[in-house]
Amino acid sequence: MRINLKLHILNLVILLLLLISCNKKSENLNHQNQSKIENEISEKIIYDFVNEILSQNGTSEFCKNVMDRKTFIAINGDSIFIEKFKNEFNENDLEFMRNQYLTANKFIWKNELKNRQIIKLDTTINNDISREQFWNKTLEKYGCISYVDKPIFNKEKNIAIIEIGYNCGFLCGAGATYIYKLNENKKWILFKTIDNWVS
Repeated sequence: MRINLKLHILNLVILLLLLISCNKKSENLNHQNQSKIENEISEKIIYDFVNEILSQNGTSEFCKNVMDRKTFIAINGDSIFIEKFKNEFNENDLEFMRNQYLTANKFIWKNELKNRQIIKLDTTINNDISREQFWNKTLEKYGCISYVDKPIFNKEKNIAIIEIGYNCGFLCGAGATYIYKLNENKKWILFKTIDNWVS
């Protein structure tokens, strides 16, 4: 009888420990999922933002042929990027933005940009000659090529940074980095332009 009682109590204790453990795991998963949802920048957010600002951006309006991906990736680019904006954002925002920037080179534009033609980058290029041939043929065919980098958002998703530029041949191009803010009417307004260049 005593042995059965001890076994019964031991089973109850083990069951309680398992329930507590499962409950904590469930709470951790819920917290992780909530955190992921809060931190995730969906494609809808990206396309809604870019489609709204492209029509008001003079650099983008000049050339409506958009390269489908980032063509130049700077070594230590996240450090350079963060350095540009360290006075504009708090440390939490900068870390959130740094994580987006590190994955931006994998982003590929789909045919969801309004009034824009997407040009596919030839990813099989493996030497200088084929690279030059690709760019010469592309420029000859389209006349100009725009570069619209994936936008980077702060945590609240009410400020976005985007690099936009175009190339229309030798010594023909322009671009800049733009900071947009969401106003009280939920419209994106240009706040600041930095790193403006023209050739």
